[in-house]
Amino acid sequence: MFFLNPNSGVPLYVQLQQQLQQRILAGQLADGERLSSVRDFSAEMGLNPLTVAKVYQLLERDGFVETRRGMGTFVSHQSPALKIEARRRQIAPALDQLVTEAMHLGLSEREIQALLTEKFRQFKPKTNKGPVS
Repeated sequence: MFFLNPNSGVPLYVQLQQQLQQRILAGQLADGERLSSVRDFSAEMGLNPLTVAKVYQLLERDGFVETRRGMGTFVSHQSPALKIEARRRQIAPALDQLVTEAMHLGLSEREIQALLTEKFRQFKPKTNKGPVS
């Protein structure tokens, strides 16, 4: 499911593009997987088909998908190095904002690293080992 917020100030096509990129990078959309047609996806999302077509074009430009004439749009096969670089590009704006805000608040690099470590621990899935005897 995709979550688009028309009140966020971020254009809907950008939100959709980012969410599709994230799913591709996370492997939720596998290499070679066929995406819904522009018509079907726009109907499902309640968007103008031109918006979805624009998203697909941008994803193709950036190497995330490839369009095969008469067959549809598919997740492209990317090398692991390209996927790592794309993940870093995806997270870069959030990191820039984090560092800027930390500097404005007078937090050190060490303090930010400690906060990040703590957050990773909070979000890490907990394994259920059952009762200890």
